[in-house]
Amino acid sequence: MNELAGENRSVRVRAVSGTLLNHPGVWCMASSTPDKTIDKTFYRFGAFKLNAQTGELSNEGEKLKLRDQPLKLLLAMLEQPGELVTREELVRRVWPDGTFVDFDRGLNKAVLHLREALGDSAERPQFIETLPRKGYRFVAPVTQDLPELSTTPIAPLPERPSRARFRLWMATVVAAVIVAVVAVANVGGIRNWINHRTHLTSQISALAVIPLENLSGNPDEEYFADGMTDELITDLAKASSARITSRTSVMRYKQTRKSVRDIGRELNVDAVVEGTVTRSGERVRITAQLIQVATDMHLWAETYERNADEILHLQSEVATDIARRISTVVRPLDQGRTVNPNAYGLYLKGRYYFYQYTSEGWLQAIDYFNRALELDPEFAPAYSGLADVYLVAGAYGSIPTQEALTRGKSAAEKALKLDDKLAGAHYALATAYTWYDWDWASAQKEFQRGLALNPNDALGRNWHGGYLSVQGRHEEALDEHERARELDPFSLIVNANLVRALYWGRRYDEAISQAKKTLQMDPKFGVALFWLEGSLRHKGMFKEAVALRQAITTPENAHLIARKYQTLGFPALMRDSAETFKKNGALVEAARCFAQVGEKREALSLLEDCYQRHCYSMVTLKAEPDFDVLRSEPRYQELERRLGLEQF
Repeated sequence: MNELAGENRSVRVRAVSGTLLNHPGVWCMASSTPDKTIDKTFYRFGAFKLNAQTGELSNEGEKLKLRDQPLKLLLAMLEQPGELVTREELVRRVWPDGTFVDFDRGLNKAVLHLREALGDSAERPQFIETLPRKGYRFVAPVTQDLPELSTTPIAPLPERPSRARFRLWMATVVAAVIVAVVAVANVGGIRNWINHRTHLTSQISALAVIPLENLSGNPDEEYFADGMTDELITDLAKASSARITSRTSVMRYKQTRKSVRDIGRELNVDAVVEGTVTRSGERVRITAQLIQVATDMHLWAETYERNADEILHLQSEVATDIARRISTVVRPLDQGRTVNPNAYGLYLKGRYYFYQYTSEGWLQAIDYFNRALELDPEFAPAYSGLADVYLVAGAYGSIPTQEALTRGKSAAEKALKLDDKLAGAHYALATAYTWYDWDWASAQKEFQRGLALNPNDALGRNWHGGYLSVQGRHEEALDEHERARELDPFSLIVNANLVRALYWGRRYDEAISQAKKTLQMDPKFGVALFWLEGSLRHKGMFKEAVALRQAITTPENAHLIARKYQTLGFPALMRDSAETFKKNGALVEAARCFAQVGEKREALSLLEDCYQRHCYSMVTLKAEPDFDVLRSEPRYQELERRLGLEQF
């Protein structure tokens, strides 16, 4: 078959006495019996079983969905267990000649999807080991069922049934015949409907929840509808094996006039959930319906109603019901304790302001989360919300970074003490361990726990990508950032941090391209502009880098920049930046600039000073291209050793 690069896995032979047949790595003796079919080849590893002929993968009997490209990768590695399978070989197996695709990016994504299906980890691989810049190796023991020549046995005649059993048997046969006749005749289109309906939900591997409509009649209740949308997305992401689009990307479709088909195409999903939410007194009602994108067909609809203090149970029930209709494997959700309705309302307001991604919004979010905890001190999600807002606001510079990391870590720890199943709190704690404590082992443990609880958390995967990048594990980091973007394609920070990962991976052309795509969403987004400037510099595109600096400053400063560049050159601008950063206490940033103009001693002194002050950005030493000129220096190598980065 073409997709298996010419290796035919379904072998039908006319047996000849004494002939040896070569079949995928084994020899078998053909008997002198009539025409027979060699049984399907099965690969077994761990609790998994793969039918190489049909491509069906199962885990202890549970069928798993596996896309075409990851399946081809898996087959290629299973055929050579324990051996290196090069990236070039995998590309040839997956994409035939004449295919136009970004092979590196496509291969990374296919490996990522395969690891997710197997529950594998790049950090501690049980099945697929990455050999950087070379390829992959299947490290688990693999057994292969030997193909056998088989005949179809003759079924024994059934025993004569008793009279009662005979009547039941006849009734069953009659009913079956009626259904068969109706289906064969396609009366009323019944056969088409049965076939179509049966396979619709099995085709759903990606889902988006369109913002629930507020039917309360009160515009001030919009935060509640948005919050319920957010919580439904979170619960679905935990319960379902499908890819669930994150909140940031779906909120752009609030009160949209776009069709389901247009939304599905833009988000690259197979189905959407639409619905409404109403809060009246002490009661909350949710309606939800599942719609297939390709056909615009309504596959399922239901209405749910609960008391306000049972709202966590209500959300869990809705998410579980939807998950059962789109997933072969449904993870159990905590049914949720009763909660103070007023505390929950304040929590939803906190989430509402958190997602505004403004300094004012983050301050309001902190206030609402704290007020929720005053009413319900054991409401763990509010602590998790505080952890998120501190860490995100710190990353944007709206809160001093040291304060943000300290407070964020404390809030995450309190959340997990109350509820260890909050994936977001595990991700937040892992991020604090990475950037504040430089505790790599604890960070890895928390990231793995978060990924196990909710693999669909785009912000968590974004943070995990940063953790991998600062260790110099750039290929794995790009896989993670790609997955985050797939989950949240319109998130500015997710897209900008993909630029950062490409820049840190020295893939400057790709970083520039991704930065331009991000800036199409917001031309003034500072994070993307920062990494774009670095990529332009390392490409030697100094004129473009200067133009970028001019574009993001005042007209007066832009004129001074242009004049200095024309008279003194780009190094003069870098030295100016170094002095400005040093004056403002941004020592690592100052060291980067000094290193780039050849002032290595000054750069190293600043870094040593920064280490003593425990500057959070010290963790970028291994990743940052600006420090490449320092890597042979013993003082620099000692800093990497102190940070624990020499192990990577």
